[in-house]
Order: sequence, then C-alpha cells, then structure tokens
Amino acid sequence: MSPLVLTFLFICGSLTAIISAVSGMGGGIVLLSILTLFLDISVIVPIHGVVQLISNSTRTWLLRDNVIRKIFLWFCAGVPIGTLISIKIIKTIQNKDIFLIFIAVLIFYSVFKPKRLPEIKLPYWCFSFVGVCVGILGPLIGATGPFIAPFFIRSDFTKEQIVATKSSVQVVGHLVKLPTFFYLGFNYLEHVNLIAVLTVGALLGTHLGVKILGKIQEKSFRYIFKGALLFAGLRILYKVLM
Repeated sequence: MSPLVLTFLFICGSLTAIISAVSGMGGGIVLLSILTLFLDISVIVPIHGVVQLISNSTRTWLLRDNVIRKIFLWFCAGVPIGTLISIKIIKTIQNKDIFLIFIAVLIFYSVFKPKRLPEIKLPYWCFSFVGVCVGILGPLIGATGPFIAPFFIRSDFTKEQIVATKSSVQVVGHLVKLPTFFYLGFNYLEHVNLIAVLTVGALLGTHLGVKILGKIQEKSFRYIFKGALLFAGLRILYKVLM
C-alpha cells in the first residue's frame, strides 16, 4: 500500500473512532465501507476486527466506571459458545443475507418504534444470548455493532453507560474473532503496517471522541445514537439489495 493511501486510512481511522466514541456506534461500519475500496472482504474482516478491538478497548478503559458489569459478564458467558458454532458453520454458509435482514429489522424497530410499543429492555441475564449471537455473527459479517446497539436504546441507561457497556461487550466479540481467523489460516503479519496505522488513528480518535461525549447533552446523544443506527440499517439494506 502506498504512503498516500496509508495516510488517508489513518485519517479515516481517527475520524471513524471519533464517530463511535460520540455516538456509541457507526464508526466501525463506515471504516468497513472505506476499506472495501482498497482490500478484499476476506482480508478486511480480520483486520477490521483488530482495529475495532483496540478502539473499543480504549473506549471501555476511558469510561470504565460506567460499564454495567452484570451485562458484561452475562455477555462474556455467551460469546465463546457462539464462536465455536461459527467455526463449525462459517465455511458452509453461502448466503449471509438472512442475518443482515434480521439485523435491519431489529434496527428499524428500535429507531422508529411508536411510544406505545415496548422498549427492547432485556433482563441482564438475557445478554448471554446476545453474546451467543455475536459470537456467531462476528466472523460471518464483521461489524456486529448494529446488531448489539438496539439492545442499548433504553431509558434507564445514561449515555456514558451505553457507550461504555456496548464498547466492553464488543471488546469480547472482537477478541474471540482473532483465534477464529488464526484457525482459518489468516496471516496478520502480512498486513502489520496497515493494522498499525489504523490502530494509532483509532487511539487518537477515541481519546478525542470521549472528551466530546462528555460535553453532549443526554437528549442530543439519543438522537445521535439513533441517527448512527439508522445509517447502519440503511447501509445493510443497500448491501442486501444491491
């Protein structure tokens, strides 16, 4: 990759990390889309997983006092199960559109839900099942943020709790993907320069984004979060239909 392209991707990595820190999501999807301009999808998903692992880990650490630990622990219990299932089925699945359509429906319900309909307010222990689903979906579709996000659109969480807890569970989701791709024969060392550039960009962007998050009003954050989620849902529909 040329120095010019690496510089461009560094800037993109920084900006998308800011988006994720401020809105709670969206940056990973945007970065994934940008990477498709330069790399094959079989290379993008493993690299994207490493960068998102660093980005989410940084957000989690900076907002660690706001992590809802019961959700994190229940989620952790489910992810390894889903990952084992994914390893077994990843080479046999030909059409992944059904997973994307399900995620899109979940997103649009969360964003456009009339007030008379209930929030998706899961008991904490149910996040173990969310973890199983993320373990399955991670190696298949790459960015699982749009699937996780609807479960955090709830009135009993602050904006810091949403970003911190969502980031913490995504750390687990991205972490368990690494052995999966090692098992499938992906060589991370061949792409170490790109990974390093994107990682540094993600670190800088995350630090700046968390500072911006602290200055945003709670109501404004809800609109930003839903806006980012809607963007992700529309992108998924476009991907399925095109």
